[in-house]
Amino acid sequence: MIANKLSNIEFVNRISLIQNICKDRTVLHLGATDAPETKNAIENARFLHQHINSVAKKVVGIDIDIDMIDWLSHNHGYNNILYGNIEKLQDYPQEKFDVIIAGEIFEHLSNPGKALESIRSFVNSSTKLVITVPNAYSIKGFLRSLIKYELIHPDHTLHHSPHTLKALLERHRFSIINYFSYVNSGKGIFASVTNSFIRSNPQVAEGIGVICEPK
Repeated sequence: MIANKLSNIEFVNRISLIQNICKDRTVLHLGATDAPETKNAIENARFLHQHINSVAKKVVGIDIDIDMIDWLSHNHGYNNILYGNIEKLQDYPQEKFDVIIAGEIFEHLSNPGKALESIRSFVNSSTKLVITVPNAYSIKGFLRSLIKYELIHPDHTLHHSPHTLKALLERHRFSIINYFSYVNSGKGIFASVTNSFIRSNPQVAEGIGVICEPK
């Protein structure tokens, strides 16, 4: 066992960070519909695909929820999201991208290693891969566990820490450039107090992310 230091994590605004990375770039957006939270995300200006579209040179999305792909196309004009399983190489568009965004999707996968091997086929030496996931050390999750509730999406299969993300990525030949953490939202006294604490202690934020490049 090792004690892995958590002092190199920067607290950020997740959407702003991703927009800065995607600006004027060609972007592959994995899990682009944000289902089943799509409508709520749009209503609260948290729909990541919209924010990427507003700054990128070109965006191609992939998602496995065909109903939400159709809904977004018919109701919001998003015609750049393709149906596909990111664990399957044959479901990816056959082109290279400057940036690949995997926002809140790796925690849903049965085989994240297969997804990373598929992603490697669509990167060049300068491609940036950005992954964001729920944080295994989230203080909000810990506090809820004290009252016998688990803070988790019903479709999640795992929780990541900075070290497990690093181990997974290195196993599939990606190097981490930066770590960051963020909060998604929240209202009321509980969210206000915990978010204030998290700004000074980013290692216990509800979400963590990495910016990577291929080895």
